[in-house]
Amino acid sequence: MLKVLLPTTAAVAALLIAGYATPVRAQAAVVVAVDSPWKLVTKATLPHAIAAFEAFGGGRVLEARFGVHGDVPGFDAVVAKEGAFSHLRVDIPANVVAVIAEAEVPAWMASWVLKADAKSLEKAKLHLVEAVVKAENMVDAPAVDAGIAAPLSGENDVLAYNIEVIKNNEPERVVIDAVTGLKIANPDALLETWTPEKALRESLKKVAR
Repeated sequence: MLKVLLPTTAAVAALLIAGYATPVRAQAAVVVAVDSPWKLVTKATLPHAIAAFEAFGGGRVLEARFGVHGDVPGFDAVVAKEGAFSHLRVDIPANVVAVIAEAEVPAWMASWVLKADAKSLEKAKLHLVEAVVKAENMVDAPAVDAGIAAPLSGENDVLAYNIEVIKNNEPERVVIDAVTGLKIANPDALLETWTPEKALRESLKKVAR
């Protein structure tokens, strides 16, 4: 798969100013995969990755998910930018953003889910990075997945971020209101099965036809 690589120097500089940059130091990737897939993830790792994705892609992250590819841990993101939706990847601890060249969908060909998520995100008063930091501090644990919970619609008037943290080596969900910044106690109605990542995959199938 073709990848276009670019060191995230500018993003790291911006994060240092914002107070989110904590460089992740390497351990053997094979050891990470065997021992614990989240071994290299700290409370600063996902906020750093989201900011790097947005600095590189020039848009807003709809969703960022932890994953191990070829024994190398990292994050995959769906980024909404003007005119398109794209899939980006950053490996830990390389701190280099990779554009997955085959995974970009023009906005006019994107699914309604991606369009609705992007439009809803415009109404958020809390940035995704801020929501992740809030969630991590609430439970004192690092986040590994984060993104918009469900788009605004006639059936849903609450814009929220769905964030997954790893507490005692187990996943735990924290849902943060994207307007008030408060934790939502009963978020089940807000959790969408059609995540941005799944919607992007479906849109790519249409593009390939």
